[in-house]
Amino acid sequence: MAITPTPEQTAARDVFTAGRDLALVAGAGTGKTATLVQMAATTRRRGLYIAFNKAIADEARTRFGANVQCRTAHSLAYRAIGSRYQERLRSQTRLPAWQTARRLGITRDLAVGTHFIKTNHQARLVMGMIRRFCYSTDKQVMARHLETVTGLDNVGQEYLARTLLPYATRAWEDIRSDRGTLRFEHDHYLKMWALTGPELAGDFVMLDEAQDTNPVLEEIFLNQGAQRVCVGDPAQQIYGWRSARDVMTGFPAESLHLTESFRFGPRVAEEANRWLRHAESTLRLTGRGPGESRIGEVHNPDVVLCRGNADAMQEVMAFLDEGVPVALTGGGDAIQRIAAAAEELKAGKRTSHPELFLFGSWGEVQDYVENDKAGQDLKSIVRLVDKYGPEQVLRAVGRLSAEGDAKVVVSTAHKAKGREWATVRIGPGFAAPSADDDGLPRDVNPAEARLIYVAVTRARLGLDLKGVAWIHEYEQGATTRTRRLAELSLTGQLRHPDSPVSRFMARHLPSTAGPQRDYHRYLATLPHPVQPIDVQYPDWSGIGHAVDYRLRLSFGGDLGPAVAHGVAALTSPYQLPGAPHGHARRRLSTVGGQLLAAIDAHLADPTARDDNTLTRLCYVAASFEDIYRTGQIRRFSMLAERDATTTLADLVAAVPPYVVEDVHAQLALADRPLARFRALPPSAKVCGPVFAGSADVPADADYILGGLLLDCKSTKDPHRLGRDELHQLAGYLLLDYDDHYAIDSVGLYLSRQGGLIVWSVEDFLTGSGATAPLATLRARLRADLREELKAQGLRA
Repeated sequence: MAITPTPEQTAARDVFTAGRDLALVAGAGTGKTATLVQMAATTRRRGLYIAFNKAIADEARTRFGANVQCRTAHSLAYRAIGSRYQERLRSQTRLPAWQTARRLGITRDLAVGTHFIKTNHQARLVMGMIRRFCYSTDKQVMARHLETVTGLDNVGQEYLARTLLPYATRAWEDIRSDRGTLRFEHDHYLKMWALTGPELAGDFVMLDEAQDTNPVLEEIFLNQGAQRVCVGDPAQQIYGWRSARDVMTGFPAESLHLTESFRFGPRVAEEANRWLRHAESTLRLTGRGPGESRIGEVHNPDVVLCRGNADAMQEVMAFLDEGVPVALTGGGDAIQRIAAAAEELKAGKRTSHPELFLFGSWGEVQDYVENDKAGQDLKSIVRLVDKYGPEQVLRAVGRLSAEGDAKVVVSTAHKAKGREWATVRIGPGFAAPSADDDGLPRDVNPAEARLIYVAVTRARLGLDLKGVAWIHEYEQGATTRTRRLAELSLTGQLRHPDSPVSRFMARHLPSTAGPQRDYHRYLATLPHPVQPIDVQYPDWSGIGHAVDYRLRLSFGGDLGPAVAHGVAALTSPYQLPGAPHGHARRRLSTVGGQLLAAIDAHLADPTARDDNTLTRLCYVAASFEDIYRTGQIRRFSMLAERDATTTLADLVAAVPPYVVEDVHAQLALADRPLARFRALPPSAKVCGPVFAGSADVPADADYILGGLLLDCKSTKDPHRLGRDELHQLAGYLLLDYDDHYAIDSVGLYLSRQGGLIVWSVEDFLTGSGATAPLATLRARLRADLREELKAQGLRA
């Protein structure tokens, strides 16, 4: 029987039929696959549907017509590249780490500070670098592909990363070779395929689960010349910690929504919408499920959904104590490994556990999770083992039932994604936000809200909110949020869809699809971004500020007021977390003043200092600006733990060499595209401009050069730039209420690629769907902002 499409599905079909790119935001249970099938059935053109995994692809083949291939990214890569390695894929079993070490030439244990890393662990870390490289869009293996090694400080991490990088480079060479001897995996040929810049066969490409896309696949999809359709739910993006990317947000295409959920009824939809608001999503669901859904206590739920593995195991053990057969989604392997490691360490033995191999005793692990911020993710599972004992945890894992034999399933919310049950209870681990220094409730973390949204939308009929019952009291106490949003800077407001600026953009510049298309077309012509190769944790923010300062100085401008504000904060009477006390704090203030004087001396005589010293001074300046931006001296700042003997020369000498190299590489790329602006008269070059509207929304742009409003981006991931960055440009443009700067064009400069893209103001506004001329938009923004500020008591 034919299913009558909803109006939303019809609208999506019409955009597709017209041949336009489409981002289809499909809420939980809204029939996204059925919609894609309906779309593809309207044409005889050849298409490609890319599924998240093989099971989804196989199921899709039974639903799509003959004109659509249903594949996974790996199957596409296998046909193009992987089939050449089928013998290696077929013949190799798992390779013990000691054999991997021997084949890589790792022959001795490595001393890192007071720790010794055995050869087999070095080999495992090297292959982990390859794995992370294969998930990235990078063109070569780099030091930053080393995973964080539990128990090492930053200095140790950097040393280890640099030491293992040559072995990782050797490993990748072996893997690419037909005669290689290392274990060959499916992600290897996927990465090799991606590096060829493949063009997918078909007149259109549909990408499913686009909110959690492997970065490798994201780059391939974005580079296609065929019609592109991505579908998913950005509010269900829950694998960002695993490097998955949300392709949909910022995708240069028409955006439509599917909001009618056929999984559950109105009550569950209402609860889902609560968490969508906290996730900062504009999506709102309507419940059209076949049965009435209810919210309340569920005595015998089909599933209990928990925050993490330790929370889930705690629920499992409670059910086992009651004699209830219980299944744990995904099994208990992770917890079993921790418990086994605890037994080994308690017995005075070393453990091979990949996260605990540096520890000599279980007591060291306990101390680490209680006292080191880096160990917080392990704290709950260590406490679970301590509460029950490793032996009891191991016995519990052994008593788990298969799902088909269990009366109740326990799962983490992550592992429940894509599934549904009749009745669901939200279990432990989802903590309420803490209060800030003023005693006001912090915002719900959007990533946490997305995870809870996934959890509550697994229920069809009954939902028990026990694990998130705190939300009712929290929302009653969070009445200051609207006021806070009105106080944020321009970039801060653009991160929140319900802020005054974001609401204005949604009404008056509703689509940035035109400029985004221009940007991505231009991006395809640029080289891969320059970036540090042999550094695990580059200071991206500090380098970005240093490049900005160097460019400002080249235009005859100064560093901008933020650095001076950061220096001044050191002499203020207010508490400054992370700052030294007494003479040391005053010394840092003196050094900051010397820094500003050194920059003034450069402006007076640009030949007084060599390039290296100037770059180092600019990088030091970034640390002072960070004080102003964050209100603290952060733990890893070069200003942390300084004493009363610190000099400016000390700070300059402490700048890592890679920073200087990276900044200079970017400056070399800037010579040609920015040369014409350096030749402008001083009056035509404004660095760090503020606007008449900056009193309503704190905002200062990068540059205005001869009427061009230019924003500099030093990102290594230029594909990630999109709507927010374009709205940032629009915000600066509109905040120039009185047309003081006579801006006639806007642009983005990509400093790691030497790329400059410019739009006339007219083309930029037209491509963004502007609802009125520039002067009218400025007047409307001014009126809206001042009305909002007055309503919040922030303006008389």
